[in-house]
Amino acid sequence: MSPSRPDTKNLSGKDVKDIPMSCQRIMGAAAPGEMFWVGPGEAFALTEEEKRQYELAHNIMKHLAVQAPLAHKSGHPGGPLSAFTACYCLYKILDPAVDQPLRMSPGHLSVLGYGLQYLFGRDNGDKRLSSPQAIIDTFRTPRGLPGHIEAGIGDIPFGTGPLGKGVSHALGTAFGLKLQKKKGVVDVLLADGDSQEGQVQEAFRLASHLKLDNLVVHGDFNDMQLSSMPTKTVAADFASIASASGWNVIEVQNGNDPAQVKAALEQAVKLLGKGKPIFMCYYTTMGYGIPLMEEASNTGSKNFHGAPLSEEEAEEALSGVPALEELTQEYQSFHEAEKKQYEANHLETDIPLIFDTSKLKGYTRAITQEKGAARKDFGATHLLRLMKADPRIVVLHADLAGSGGFDAVEKELPERCINVGVAEANMYMMAAGMRQTGLLPVTYTFAAFGTNEARANARLIDVNCGHTRCGIINDCTHAGLSVGEDGETHQERNYLNIPLDHTQVWMSADSNQAAAMAERALELIAEGHQSVYTFFPRDGHAQMSSPDGSVLYGKDYVFDGKINLVRGKGDTSDQVTILSIGISTHAAIAVADELGVAAKPIQVRVLNVSCVRPVDSASILQAALETAHILVVEDHHSEGGLASQVADIIADFALPCSLRRLGVNRYFPSAPSKDLYLMAGIDAASIADAVQDEVRAEVCGGLDAFVSALYELSHNLRHSRFAESAKPFITKLLTEKGYLDCLRDFWVQKGHPEDALPSNADLMKRLEEL
Repeated sequence: MSPSRPDTKNLSGKDVKDIPMSCQRIMGAAAPGEMFWVGPGEAFALTEEEKRQYELAHNIMKHLAVQAPLAHKSGHPGGPLSAFTACYCLYKILDPAVDQPLRMSPGHLSVLGYGLQYLFGRDNGDKRLSSPQAIIDTFRTPRGLPGHIEAGIGDIPFGTGPLGKGVSHALGTAFGLKLQKKKGVVDVLLADGDSQEGQVQEAFRLASHLKLDNLVVHGDFNDMQLSSMPTKTVAADFASIASASGWNVIEVQNGNDPAQVKAALEQAVKLLGKGKPIFMCYYTTMGYGIPLMEEASNTGSKNFHGAPLSEEEAEEALSGVPALEELTQEYQSFHEAEKKQYEANHLETDIPLIFDTSKLKGYTRAITQEKGAARKDFGATHLLRLMKADPRIVVLHADLAGSGGFDAVEKELPERCINVGVAEANMYMMAAGMRQTGLLPVTYTFAAFGTNEARANARLIDVNCGHTRCGIINDCTHAGLSVGEDGETHQERNYLNIPLDHTQVWMSADSNQAAAMAERALELIAEGHQSVYTFFPRDGHAQMSSPDGSVLYGKDYVFDGKINLVRGKGDTSDQVTILSIGISTHAAIAVADELGVAAKPIQVRVLNVSCVRPVDSASILQAALETAHILVVEDHHSEGGLASQVADIIADFALPCSLRRLGVNRYFPSAPSKDLYLMAGIDAASIADAVQDEVRAEVCGGLDAFVSALYELSHNLRHSRFAESAKPFITKLLTEKGYLDCLRDFWVQKGHPEDALPSNADLMKRLEEL
């Protein structure tokens, strides 16, 4: 047995019977990075001026780290001091006109982030950052500085808090710059507890594969975390892990020595552009510069990671530190010089873009009447056409190109369709980083993975969309039971349940509607403050058509998220409303067409709901009050999807209507999708049975119920999350002549004389039937 690997060069070009091609390829791809060590012997001496500025800045940071958490009885005092030296020295060499602002993966080091904004004059006029005392006073207060960093405060580009996300975001930024041939270095701070998230390794492996030699990760490794020490928790030698992952690595023996850090940064500059990303590992001490905190960190006697110092500890900690007011005055000249450099020229990461299909040279929307599959047409046809006309559109996929039609994109535009591997979490956050360089990113995976593996990242992107432009498109296919034979692990039935503030959730009914969705989604992420989830089934389908056979979603159709009337008259002559989404709409239409010509015809209204969040509540209000019977059909769990939205609207506005929910409310076995639809009761026959059952059902109340609902509408509107989207229905009531009279006449017919109502005995008998 050999104690080590053979020379990998001797393994290539051999007979695959002796050395499998997998071995040859993997060994051939292995390219560990170089490792450098910086200790006292390699340190670069600081000038007297550099020493003076550093010492003043460090003492100011001591006040911030101790006083800010203490004043508000929460915060993280230790980490800001351990990471201070590396971050301070980095800021000294950054060119704000070219280099990206520092990204911080450990968002809990917010005191450090805010302090750096002040120290380097990057406050952008924010009074909360105008002085160290202002930071202390406003820290963790409702109108002040948040407990974890947020985008838009000073030059902070992206807010973090949940660990492990910052490196992925920086990876996307670095890739975006490379792709567009833009200059600049991307720096991101990583903590050792932070590095334990699996997403970090996803990012490290991809960054080396993409040869992102404009990316530098700065690791603050103080070997302390909230409940223990990394060395007592995981394999903690991350420098070796980074090197094995193909990164050039610089280890700094004492990351709290500015002379060693300065030398390490000089070495990093030499490694930029050499084909590998750079990991700088600073071995530091939590609470550096405050003896009682250092001793606790070194001995493990107390953990100052996530709790403020006591009053007594704070007094001792700052006893040898000059007063904050004095330090601020002495630092003023340095502050002004840094501010002048920053304000002279600095780049922006909050980038507004314009996307207008009418101005895209050579672009025309593809419309088809042929049977297809929207999941593939969205990528292979619609996005590909848009990508050919707009070079800013870039696709990331999680090793599933062919399933979403992106194999066609890879073939024609390989440099803009990137396989990021089976790493959905990293993919989403990478896309957000790309958006902040001026790209229009689209991610692709299956619904089961895009809504579960990547959900934490989708949420954090959504949070940031409220502060900066970082919206992305998440294309997710193989939703619901359409996955069929793949079984319950892949039959994702909760995909629509994404109740985020700045993320829209869509599902198209056919390929032509998907084309309009692609255009609208790109418009939204170009503006930047919203993300979009688009969902598709695996099933093929006919294209939606009107009763006369014409294409329903033609070249002039504009997707605006509104519910579309696809069957029925849209007035009180409709007897029941089916609200459907995605593939279920085809079955709903078949039912409406069949029942409309039955021996005892039923006039069925079918509404295609293609946007679940935000939902068009006005159309649902109208349907409830015009038909009194609502039936929701979805290839989705009845909790959390379309049915939940409809039920909430009915409850919010106290609507007098029935509600039947047909959905996927348990796990199902492996079987063809059509069989699974039958088992779940969302096939056409089951829908038809439910419709006929509904029209026979009594709806509570008559005119009194209708008048009560309408009378209280204005009150209920003020307390509903659907208030804005319900307003078009209010406008219809107020402006459409005769409409209210028509509704009133409809509900008069539903009333019952009191003496015709069932007696208590009748009610008891009915209940006993259960």
